[in-house]
Amino acid sequence: MICQEIPSDTRPLPVLIVGAGPAGIVQALELRRHGVEVVMLAGGADGFDPQFQDLADAEIADPRRHAPMRIAVRRALGGTSLLWGGRCVPFDDIDFADRPHVPLGGWPLTHDDIRPWYRAAMGYLNAGPAEFSVSADTPAMPDCRIDRLERWSEGRNLRRLHAAALTRDPGLGIVLGATATRIEVDPVTGRIDGVCVGLASGRRTTMRARAVVLACGGLETTRLMLASRLDRPRLFGGAAGWLGRAYMGHFEGRIADIVFEPGPAADAFDFFVDASGRYARRRITISGRAQQRHRLLNMAAWPDNPLLADPTHRSAILSLAYLSLATPGLGRLLEPEAIRRKYLERGADAVARHLANVLADLPEAARETLRFLWRRYIGTPRLPGFFIRNKARRYALFYHAEQAPNLASTVSLTGVRDALGMPRLKIDLRYSDEDARSVIAGHEVIDRDLRAAGIGRLEHHFPAEERAPRVWDQMTDGYHQIGTIRMARDPKSGSVDRDCRVHGTPNLFVAGSAVFPTSGQANPTLLIAALSARLAAHVARHVRELPEPAHSAALRRPAVMPSFTTERHSTPQPAAG
Repeated sequence: MICQEIPSDTRPLPVLIVGAGPAGIVQALELRRHGVEVVMLAGGADGFDPQFQDLADAEIADPRRHAPMRIAVRRALGGTSLLWGGRCVPFDDIDFADRPHVPLGGWPLTHDDIRPWYRAAMGYLNAGPAEFSVSADTPAMPDCRIDRLERWSEGRNLRRLHAAALTRDPGLGIVLGATATRIEVDPVTGRIDGVCVGLASGRRTTMRARAVVLACGGLETTRLMLASRLDRPRLFGGAAGWLGRAYMGHFEGRIADIVFEPGPAADAFDFFVDASGRYARRRITISGRAQQRHRLLNMAAWPDNPLLADPTHRSAILSLAYLSLATPGLGRLLEPEAIRRKYLERGADAVARHLANVLADLPEAARETLRFLWRRYIGTPRLPGFFIRNKARRYALFYHAEQAPNLASTVSLTGVRDALGMPRLKIDLRYSDEDARSVIAGHEVIDRDLRAAGIGRLEHHFPAEERAPRVWDQMTDGYHQIGTIRMARDPKSGSVDRDCRVHGTPNLFVAGSAVFPTSGQANPTLLIAALSARLAAHVARHVRELPEPAHSAALRRPAVMPSFTTERHSTPQPAAG
């Protein structure tokens, strides 16, 4: 059931989930499957509302490295699934292992601990079976594989996908516009006594539950925990602890072309529809053994179109795609802003030359455009991307790379407050020379294997001495918010344990990518969903054993604070001190 106000029932809640994005929704639906009653706080409206979206604004230390929060997150019921492209990729065994060349790597669990939960995760994401490899149909290579799959969700918007369960289940309450502003912790037991909540109506109240799950996104969850520490400096590991440190994401780009020899590999990387009726595609990956031997971070790659922005490709179809994305209004309808920005990183350029490409082959451009639009926006399943085969068998090699944990990469609180009185974040995402070195070395490994197997070769865009600066130019993220509440065996090494329980608290848990100790080569959505399903089973087993909140009522007497209506045009004031 969806409502605008806190339910009037004063009984202690079994489970309170803070956040209503992919982690929160999977957590809530799994808990309901286990028969546990849940209340979920959505920090936004049922749909986009700029007043709620503004609450996520933050100070970005280096805008070249991190996307603006207005396009990196979505404060609404459904969260970032409203922006998600739909790609589902599992992590690899090597990601969970101790790697001597990754000093802060290593997870307190193994891939086998996660693997059983991929099936549930794929179900909630509507992405088909949890099968991520196919027959290679090409010569084996010693260090690389081309049989690993990425799968694509057919639905993506979890608010719409699970509308019936979210709106009709009497055991699931969803409060819109409810923002957690502080966590109250018993100083003796470490147990969470309550969560202070601000509502858009101007009410402020405290909600209590046997178990609290923080699932409001990698950065917002970190922000809430940091804000809760303002009055209790030693909370959650204290200032010297891990909270807010080693902030990671990924980075991606192109530094080489892949040129295929004649054979099946040349046509093996297009999107295809599997037996479940959903799209999938192959990726080039480097084995864990080779990563250890060559001291590499993880990376995946796949053939892609030439750069859309470069009119020298002389393709009418690619130029028409570029012009469409560059057209104000139309481009935002065709692709999420995060993806559109990557195609237009230098702004709209060489428009006349792109128009010349289109006019030179207008009939083909029109035909292929209509075919693409049908498959992308009307047909079922929905085509997840844009890939044009060519007779030269030459494509840009697109890479998606792991960022190494880096203690200098941090998120922290500023003195500026938002409309609800929460300190805003300062985000300082930093990459390292090791990140660049690994990408360059990974391309060399792929090139050697392709040549030795007779499959093809890489041709770099830049001479060797220019490759690292070019990789640095491509280092940017902000969409994959990883590592600031890292999982570890003990509180000296991280913020949560292997069951995502915050160290030192018996009833506070974190769901989401912030707990990942490393980022791997995969985008995080599938692992977020799998860990959320695993956490729900753990919470369901133990919630009845947890003590009731210290107070008999679930709600403290509400106070009134300025509402969005009265503060809409005001300027946030700095915090005292």
